[in-house]
Amino acid sequence: METIENNTQKAIPPQPAQRSLSKNQIAELEKVQSLTKIIYAQFKEHKAAVIGAYTIIFFVIVALSAPLLEKVLGVNSENQNVFHRYKAPFSTISAGIDTRETAVRNYIQENPEDAALVQTELLKEEFVASTRPEDALYDWSRYEKRKALAAVRYLDVNNKIKSDLRGIAKKFETFHVFGTDELGRDVLMRLIYGTRVSMGVGILVALSSALIGLLIGAIAGYYGGFIDSLLMRVTDALLSLPTIPVLIVVAAIDLQKLPFVNSIISTGGESILKLVFILCLFSWMPISRLVRGSILTLREREFILASKTLGASDFTIITRHMFPNVIAPLLVSVTLGVGESILFEAALSFLGLGIQPPTPSWGNMLFNAQELIYQAPFLAILPGLLILFVTISFNYVGDGLQDAIDPKTIRR
Repeated sequence: METIENNTQKAIPPQPAQRSLSKNQIAELEKVQSLTKIIYAQFKEHKAAVIGAYTIIFFVIVALSAPLLEKVLGVNSENQNVFHRYKAPFSTISAGIDTRETAVRNYIQENPEDAALVQTELLKEEFVASTRPEDALYDWSRYEKRKALAAVRYLDVNNKIKSDLRGIAKKFETFHVFGTDELGRDVLMRLIYGTRVSMGVGILVALSSALIGLLIGAIAGYYGGFIDSLLMRVTDALLSLPTIPVLIVVAAIDLQKLPFVNSIISTGGESILKLVFILCLFSWMPISRLVRGSILTLREREFILASKTLGASDFTIITRHMFPNVIAPLLVSVTLGVGESILFEAALSFLGLGIQPPTPSWGNMLFNAQELIYQAPFLAILPGLLILFVTISFNYVGDGLQDAIDPKTIRR
C-alpha cells in the first residue's frame, strides 16, 4: 500500500503556486483606460478646442431656444416699426398705434364679453375720455405702458381679464438689447433666428458633403481601375474650378422657373435649399480624395483579405470593415467643413445670392448693413463677430479632434 501511494504521488506533478498580484500591478491595471477615454482626455488638453466646443454648444442651445427666448423677451423678430429705425443697443421704444389697435382688436374678437366688461369699467372709472363703450379699449391702448398698467390695477374685473390686459399692455413698449435695424426690427431676435439658418446650413452641408464624399471615395478606392480613374477625373475637374465665381453663377439661377422644382419647393424655402444644394455640389471633392486614400491603404490588409476568403460581399466589407477605419479622419474633415460652409453661406448672402430676406441669416444681415456702417455700425459688427466666433470654434474643434484621434499622438 505504501508503494502504491508513493507511486501515485510521483505520477501527479506538483501544481505551481498561484501568484497573487501586487498592489503596484493592481494600480497599473486600474489605470488602463479605454480608447474613448484616452481620446477624450487628449481632447481636453487642447484648451482652445474645449472652449470652441462649449461655444458651439451655446450657439446650438440658443438657436433651438429661439421661440422660447422670443416669448420671454416679449419681442417678435418680424414686427416692424419704421418710426424707430437704427435705435442704439439697450433702447426702449413704444409700439406703433396700429400695432396696439391690432392687439386690442384681436382681444375683442376672441373675448367679446370680457372686452365689453372692460370697456364699461374704463368709462365708469373715467380712465378714458371716450363717450362710446366700443372705443374705450382703443383709447386705453393709446396710453403709455405705465399708465395702461395702472388702469388695469384699479379695474373691477377678475384676475384672468387683468392678466390678459397686462399681456397686451406689456407690448406697448419693447426693450431691444441690440437695438433695431433698418425696418425697426429687433436685432437680437434676428441674430438668434439667423443662428438657426447659418449654423443649420453649415452643418447640413458638411454632413451631406461627407456622405457624398464617403460613398464616391470608398467606391473609387475599393474597386480601382476604370471606376477609380473615372471618379477621380471628375473630382479633379470639379476641384480645378474657381469656387466663388462658380457658386455665384449657379446661385443666380432661379429654380422657381423650373416646373418640376416649382411644385416641390415653396417660395420661402427656395433660397435655403438652393444654397445647400450648391454648397454640397462643390464641397465633397476633398473628402472623397481623403476617403479614397484611406481605402487604398486598407484594401490589401490581412483582415480585408480574410473577409474576402470567408465569402463576405463587397458591401459588407466596405460598410463593416472599411468605414469604421475612415471615420476618424472623416470626422475631422466634417468639423472643419462646417466653418467653411458658414463662410460660403455668409459670402453668398452678402452678395445677395444666398438666403433671401425676410429670412434672417448672418450673411444677409451683413448685406443689409453695408450702407449703414457709419450710421449704425452695430448692425454690421454683430453678425460679423458671430461668424468669426463660430467659424474659429469649429476650426479649433477640428484641430483638437485631429490631435486626439491621431494614433501617433495617443498616449496609452
